[in-house]
Amino acid sequence: MTTSMTLIEAYHKRVNRGAWRWTLSKIAVASVTREIADEAIGLLAEAGLHGHKYAIDAALAAVARREHGDAAVFTSDEEDMRLLCGDRVMVVKV
Repeated sequence: MTTSMTLIEAYHKRVNRGAWRWTLSKIAVASVTREIADEAIGLLAEAGLHGHKYAIDAALAAVARREHGDAAVFTSDEEDMRLLCGDRVMVVKV
């Protein structure tokens, strides 16, 4: 699972559009609603973070923390995602 905002952040001109579409067909994409935004703001406050640098990560963490059962986040920003996800989500560095 990912968020709509994460897709915007991740896409760039070197991405193969066909491969991108195929990958997205295999992944659930959550909208960033007001409720997700409120949860993300709370996670930022708990972690002592703020600002646009962490906003998309916080929204992704809020969505991942809502998942039932095992949830994992794959990220290049392991340290910040661990702060935001806590022990409820497995964070995997890529």
